[in-house]
Amino acid sequence: MQFPKLTPLQSRFLASFVASAILVVLYLTLTSPQFAYAVDLDSRIPPDHNHPIVLESDFQVEEHEGDLEDDERNAESLHGIVSRATEAIVQGLENNIAQNLNIGFGEIQNWVFSTSTIKPGIPGLQLPYDNTTDVEQVRARDELRKRQDEKQIYITANTCLQPIASLEGGDSGGTIPGQLKMYVSTNASNTNPGPSVSDPQQQVIEFSGGYALATLNTSNDVYIGISALDITGFTGSWNYEIAASVDAPYHSTNDTWSNLFFVDSDNHAALLITNDTTQANSSSPVYQEWMSMKPPYSVFAHNMNDSSILGVQSSYCGLLKLAHIVADADTQNQNVAGMTSRGLGGKPKEQFYIDDLNASSKYWGFLALPHNSTPGVIGGGGKVWMAMNFTTKTGKPDTFPAHVRLKQSSHTIAESNCALMYNLSFCSEVAYAVPSNPDKFSPTTGLPDLAATYDQNAATWYQVFNYSLQQIPCNTTASAQYSLVRNCDDCASAYKQWLCAVTIPRCDDFSSTAPWLMPRNTAQNFVNGSSMTFSASIPSSPGLGGQMVLDSAALLNLVATNSSRNPLIDQTIEPGPYKEVLPCEDLCYDIVQSCPAILGFGCPISGKGLELSYGRRSNDSGIITCSYLGAAYYLSGSGRQKALEIGWMALIAFTVGALLSL
Repeated sequence: MQFPKLTPLQSRFLASFVASAILVVLYLTLTSPQFAYAVDLDSRIPPDHNHPIVLESDFQVEEHEGDLEDDERNAESLHGIVSRATEAIVQGLENNIAQNLNIGFGEIQNWVFSTSTIKPGIPGLQLPYDNTTDVEQVRARDELRKRQDEKQIYITANTCLQPIASLEGGDSGGTIPGQLKMYVSTNASNTNPGPSVSDPQQQVIEFSGGYALATLNTSNDVYIGISALDITGFTGSWNYEIAASVDAPYHSTNDTWSNLFFVDSDNHAALLITNDTTQANSSSPVYQEWMSMKPPYSVFAHNMNDSSILGVQSSYCGLLKLAHIVADADTQNQNVAGMTSRGLGGKPKEQFYIDDLNASSKYWGFLALPHNSTPGVIGGGGKVWMAMNFTTKTGKPDTFPAHVRLKQSSHTIAESNCALMYNLSFCSEVAYAVPSNPDKFSPTTGLPDLAATYDQNAATWYQVFNYSLQQIPCNTTASAQYSLVRNCDDCASAYKQWLCAVTIPRCDDFSSTAPWLMPRNTAQNFVNGSSMTFSASIPSSPGLGGQMVLDSAALLNLVATNSSRNPLIDQTIEPGPYKEVLPCEDLCYDIVQSCPAILGFGCPISGKGLELSYGRRSNDSGIITCSYLGAAYYLSGSGRQKALEIGWMALIAFTVGALLSL
């Protein structure tokens, strides 16, 4: 078939017509409702983002006239779709800003940390620092500097609460519901990482003690999934806190050491202390800054009989919510914190007096750096150290050894006759339990009066000594001094250490069977009026100086056992029977070496009274077997060993000097 030949004008008209027709077809295809997919807005169908959702304004009003029921049903269905779409949205994280959420059994929640827009972090708590600061702080700062140079990303999370076991017990086989899991991905094709995703590149981190940390080197967005176990036998849900940071981990923990030490306790309180915060000298600005600053650390304490804390013991928010007791500088009760230089070396430390404890109980203690709730603060989630443990004293008669038989009494012993003291004015290094009488000095209100009674007595005795020391020509030439290696200041210091340790004895429960303890006041009545008889001899080896057997007659009649070392205790305080941690023998030897011979100081001889008056240090065992000022359990062994060596060196020097003078 041959088409008619068109003139040039007709050809241009035909081309314009065809083009216009094509445009009309395209317009109708893209805009007309009958060309769109028809979607029934049923709430049971999940949103399909491949199909456009037809909104109310897209329909002609006349099409809905007389059909109000369909209109309402469509609106309800659309609301259901939008609600589930909102729940399914991955939640965002910002730099150093924590988010908190509950998560139920078998649930998975997703987060994303975008690296495209990151606000700079705000510096957090800055502790005084120099080259002598403890090794952990140096390493932490070096690691932080290294991490900042590498521009790493840290995703951290803390479990704040966890489900509680029901009476039937849980799938885990105990009272702990199990740990959450964190899944981390930097792959854009895996934006919802979790246990059901088959992605070998996603990290899987199981929370440990309620703590999780993921460290990444990436410039991509980071996608996180938090997964909870689907178990039975528990009620409630988990609550967790999650944060991302490019500066340093927002939450942190130290699971290798506790950095916290037990000093002593009575039956309702305990004294804990940190390690040295710096090794700087007292004239150093760093030393002065530590001593003058607001105490930076906190302590959590929790009774070991309650296992609810297990599972969150490395989580700051978990301890804050579940621990029985918290002690920090802001606590408005007897649980107080403060800086001190007491103890070996005289370096700054933070101490904690923890009250409201149960008698005869074991506790976990956790040192922590508090959280900072200001958004954007680096490390604002807090830090927790590994747990240590300590025990309170008792005094109950049912804990006495079998060879001690209490006489009948109308009531039981309700209070321990050992009371914890610290921060005395004169004997400032004293920090331990001392003989007390709860009827005369109430454990809640009478401790300041008890401390003043002991402290003033020691200060009075020291003044008498000081008068004698003033008769010695201390400020004279080296050739005229009484010693080439010691002076009057050394003598005064040694005498004060000895005097405070002797006049303020360290007290322990009479029920304790530790072999280095010396029974005191055995012939006296207990505070409640009870007295005791002995059905057999009591083996004892005070000071670890060799086995010594004290029969019942000796315990009741020997001056060393039926009375106190300090007459003030029996005459004014009247504590009744107790046991004493004897002063260390090197305290006596130090006086003999440091003071002029004209003052007449001397120490008992071994086998002829030494064991009844002084104890011996336990080398590096961490057990306090003799009393010395500033003593704490399980401090650095080198300090204790050094003190022991000094004591023996003093004894050797004194012996050599005596032989040379013959």
